[in-house]
Amino acid sequence: MSESAPSAPRAEIEAIDLELLALLKRRMGAAEALAAEGGHRVRPAVDVGVMRRLIAAGEGVDPDLIVELWRVLIGAEGRKLGPLDVVVGGGADPVRMHDVARRHFGARTRIHRAQDARAALMRAVEEPNMVAVVPWPASTGAGGWWPALSESKYHRMALIAGLPLRRGEETPPDAALFAQGAPIEAAGGDVTLAMAHDQHHRVQRVLTEAGFNGREIARSEPKVLLQLEGFVAPTDVRVTTLARGGLDGFRVVGSYARV
Repeated sequence: MSESAPSAPRAEIEAIDLELLALLKRRMGAAEALAAEGGHRVRPAVDVGVMRRLIAAGEGVDPDLIVELWRVLIGAEGRKLGPLDVVVGGGADPVRMHDVARRHFGARTRIHRAQDARAALMRAVEEPNMVAVVPWPASTGAGGWWPALSESKYHRMALIAGLPLRRGEETPPDAALFAQGAPIEAAGGDVTLAMAHDQHHRVQRVLTEAGFNGREIARSEPKVLLQLEGFVAPTDVRVTTLARGGLDGFRVVGSYARV
């Protein structure tokens, strides 16, 4: 008994699948050529720009589906540049932290567990092919690890993304992605995190006078964690005015943008 012919919708899906496969081969070939140009394998600012354009062009397609699919493709491209491991540490809910990392980096990425956020950052410092996913910096509780970022051994690490990439602008990310040697890049609509010493509680006045739109989001005397609207490069000329105003040791931790 012969099999019945597929229905018209099923036949169309099968034809589209073959078209998608052909496009996937082309895309992976282009990714190999891009890998040959070199560069850091993790560039969330570039990824955010790609997904924003796709969502804008994909009217009628679930934006979360677009992000999920392209994260898989971007992860595959990253592997063309070489091995990449992820270490997760800290957080009141380790399962949630692991899930955030897995969703961002994909099923084929090795994810390791560290005792806490500091240990995760230290491992990423020591191993160049590893990035760290840690709880979003906060003033108390699981996020209270952030003062450690002032230690010189962590200065090579930069915050390059807030995870998950797609979430409401008013809701803080669940996790911070830190990488060593990754470029701090603008994606548009960025938020910058910075640290400073503010012994005299002048931070708000000094930021305003220097032309920053920012605020203090956490304090561990005399250290303050700052959130600045917009992209602030470590070489921003306004930074030199902060020390004159009494805000010492100002350092850009990194920046992130949302899809």
